[in-house]
Amino acid sequence: MPEIKTQLALDKLQNGGGILYPFRNGYEKLGDILNTIPSDAWRYNEAVLGGLVLYLVKQGQAARAKSYLRARNLKIQKTYQFEFLELMVALHLGEKINEKKLTVWRRLERELPLQDTLLLGLYYNVMMAMLVRIGNLEEAKNAGQQAISCFREEGHSYLEHFIHIHLADLDVIEGRLRRAMRGLSTAKRCLANSRLSYGNEVEVIEIIELAILYERGDFKKVRENSARLRESLLKGDSWSELFLQLTRISVLSIYFTEGLEAAQEELEVFQADYVRRHAERATTIDVLSAMIWRLEWNTSEAELNINTLSSSDINSSIGSFLFADQQIIFGEKNDLKYSSPRGKIIEDLQIAHSASGKKRRDAMERAFQNAIRESQIAPFLENRDAFLGMSTQIASISSINRKPTMLRFVNKIMRAISQSYTIPEFLGKIGFNRKQFMVSAALQAGSTNKQIARQLGIKEATVKYHLTKMYKMAKVSKRSELIDFISKNSFFINN
Repeated sequence: MPEIKTQLALDKLQNGGGILYPFRNGYEKLGDILNTIPSDAWRYNEAVLGGLVLYLVKQGQAARAKSYLRARNLKIQKTYQFEFLELMVALHLGEKINEKKLTVWRRLERELPLQDTLLLGLYYNVMMAMLVRIGNLEEAKNAGQQAISCFREEGHSYLEHFIHIHLADLDVIEGRLRRAMRGLSTAKRCLANSRLSYGNEVEVIEIIELAILYERGDFKKVRENSARLRESLLKGDSWSELFLQLTRISVLSIYFTEGLEAAQEELEVFQADYVRRHAERATTIDVLSAMIWRLEWNTSEAELNINTLSSSDINSSIGSFLFADQQIIFGEKNDLKYSSPRGKIIEDLQIAHSASGKKRRDAMERAFQNAIRESQIAPFLENRDAFLGMSTQIASISSINRKPTMLRFVNKIMRAISQSYTIPEFLGKIGFNRKQFMVSAALQAGSTNKQIARQLGIKEATVKYHLTKMYKMAKVSKRSELIDFISKNSFFINN
């Protein structure tokens, strides 16, 4: 009798699509089948192996899923379906991609049966994510459109909704926020039409919505929801790129609102969770850490971190963009040309950072004009060094002052930048205010009083006034002693 029951379950699995069973019938029914058949059936039946692997991936256990694919005593004849499973697991684990792997995966496309539009759609879905990870965005977009065509032919709006999420995430990275919102609306409509839900689909969409809010400067909203969404990703379906997007917006939101120590703690939490989920460290989180070091004017440590990495080490598109930005800032790369709206803002901010006079004002004006189209604020805070002292220069940019809407937007950015300098606890305890902290940061960067005045948009006499107060609070008598006092009490140095 047990044998008959087992055979019926195996027949049901095979006739219901084999490894594609969960995509046609749902993961709940797949779980029922897996609970019915012998625990070692995966060793000799490819459909069972595929079902088990996909079920584990859906439960957030991609590392465990990989162990089944790597088991020694598999008694199955490996087909293109097995290769497809390896590709799926590699996606969810965030594995590093090299040319050899890409060649294998591209060859797989030619082996897939043309009439199986569901399998083809899933292949293009995964390849889209992989191509995004290595920065091949145009090919990724093409793969996404092919996936949409396949899923629409199949009538599978549930799977289609994931593609729109992928594309929306890509739009956020590139700074096309309005298009990202339209993509998420389409994703929600597809999900509603499918009448399916296997887990955390709503939360996945919410992460991209939060990424849009982050770009527009709503750091409070990100902070309020970050922990809940991280737990959702850890317990349910996700891919590494999504986890790293949440990491980026969460850590930076905390940094800009709560300061260095809180951001560092959040970095450690996300890194530990990434290792738990994906079985290796996220180099993207290491790049994010270097970025924060730079924002703290600790350029030596930031540059050291960047120099230990190479572009081949980075395991996400977000990481690749962040890494390239830091390389340019440290003078290690100057040939990158940005084509995306967000990239152009960053490019102009980097020009402004090293320029002066009219060239600086022109670069800032271009950055403002590009940013207001999408109400984008975050890139300015991520490159806030370029803004120190701009408050006085903005008054001379006539095209801004002639447009009330533009002027309000610029003032909003300037307020956000000013508020993003969170006073370290040790300085706050002895009485430093935000302006004095900014003076101290400029001191550590090696600026003279005259340079500090220009950077902060204040008079040189005001700089001297703040320095006198700071000497008294730190109980020192000269500039070098003040710098030494601040350095010795720095969070990064002590930890």
